Amino acid sequence: MKTLTKYLKKRKNAIDFLLRKPSKKYTPNTFHKLRVEIKKLNSLFDLIHFCSTDFKRKTTYKPFQSIFPQAGKVRELQIEDAMLKNYFEKKVIKDYRKNLKRLRLKAEEDFFLLVNKKLMNQLNKKYQAIIPHLHRINQKNINTYLDKKKNYIQELLVQESIQIEQIHKLRKQLKILNYNKALIDKENPQEKLSKQDVLPELLGKWHDCEVIIKHLKKTLKKGQLSLTELNQIKTIKSKILHESNVLLNEIRNALPESGLFVGYN
Repeated sequence: MKTLTKYLKKRKNAIDFLLRKPSKKYTPNTFHKLRVEIKKLNSLFDLIHFCSTDFKRKTTYKPFQSIFPQAGKVRELQIEDAMLKNYFEKKVIKDYRKNLKRLRLKAEEDFFLLVNKKLMNQLNKKYQAIIPHLHRINQKNINTYLDKKKNYIQELLVQESIQIEQIHKLRKQLKILNYNKALIDKENPQEKLSKQDVLPELLGKWHDCEVIIKHLKKTLKKGQLSLTELNQIKTIKSKILHESNVLLNEIRNALPESGLFVGYN
């Protein structure tokens, strides 16, 4: 299918461009863009896997899996640092912030060690191996895939008491559906995205809070900072936990009215 081949080429070019970028020119947004591009590619793999039974998704994704989590570590530390700057004064938890910066720089260093000629060659081989599978996919296959994906998500949306684990699953499945729906709609638009649906934004903010809370809990468990900073971190954790719970309630309230096709990163 030409649309899918063009889409694959676009993702390949974007990922190659970002990975070949000098480390000194990387910004927080560069890591974000890279992760979004890999998410879009992995969503395409989900579609191919459904339509082409002999497509080895895990094997194909393996070289991307080596860089995606590491870029995620950098991104999470960037988000935490940004949230702390927005919510709290600079004089609060100075040592913790210094340690946060040290962890981020180490995560960045580890990421760039992974990006080498060997990895680029591996990625290029995977791109070439994907193309034959794309030629076998037709519109009927895609429609069946989208219908099943929608039904699965709808089952999550209509639950009376959705659990935390299911919300994480909902967030991931919505992304996969929306990326692939946007891909198909470029050539055959059928349903418009609902700009008023707040669910994806709420899910994103809630996930960021959960990541930071998890990191703060680890810090408190280690107890390696001064008593003053540990107490400050406890206060900060309580505030972010409160925000997370507020967002969680908003998510649960938004579920019955939510549309399925809201794109977000």
